[in-house]
Amino acid sequence: MSDLSPIPALPPAPAEPARPPGWWSRLVHRRAARDARLLAAHHADTTERARHAQIALVRDGYHLGPIPYGYLPLRVGPRRGGERRRIRLLLDPGPASVVVAIYRWRIEDRLTPHAIATRLRSVETPAVLRIDPATGFPRPWTSNAVTRVLANPTYTGATVWGRTHAGRPVPPDAWVIRLGAHQPIIDGATFYHAQLLAPPGAGVFSVQLPPWAFTESPPTDQGNTDSSREPSA
Repeated sequence: MSDLSPIPALPPAPAEPARPPGWWSRLVHRRAARDARLLAAHHADTTERARHAQIALVRDGYHLGPIPYGYLPLRVGPRRGGERRRIRLLLDPGPASVVVAIYRWRIEDRLTPHAIATRLRSVETPAVLRIDPATGFPRPWTSNAVTRVLANPTYTGATVWGRTHAGRPVPPDAWVIRLGAHQPIIDGATFYHAQLLAPPGAGVFSVQLPPWAFTESPPTDQGNTDSSREPSA
């Protein structure tokens, strides 16, 4: 056995008194805070300038964002440096006729988006195909895809921007809308009727859309629109 006795634990070292930061630390801290404020102000100014530039493009009738089904991109303007050419929407006759059919099936036949998607998947024609712009492969029609078509005022000939902000939906009255920007696929009354058949809170209604389309009263069977019949085989 060892005669060594255990070493007693040492008491904790006394905490050193906190010393105030020196002149160099205070100077660097002030510079960092000032640089952070300047950077934040520059970022906010750049973001606001970009937003106003996008609004100006929309009000001039140019399209921003993905090309909606039923249209083709028409690139206009010279390419200068790294600036991208601006885009207007050009009617794509085959898919445009499918958009017309979607609205007719919804308004006249009272088909639900799910029933419309089922009918579209049963049609084997190139015009019905939805092509993924990233992969180039066709995407199947779903009820969500049909719902997006039925809620897109672009089909009335209007250029629309700002429907979402930071991933959240924006009320239609706050959208940037330019009427008559391109050839319409449906008229305002047809679009309005489709909104009356949408689920509560999902319809697109705005004072910026054609006011003459809002003079008609809602259909009497508005509350029974989801009990639509399935498409015939």
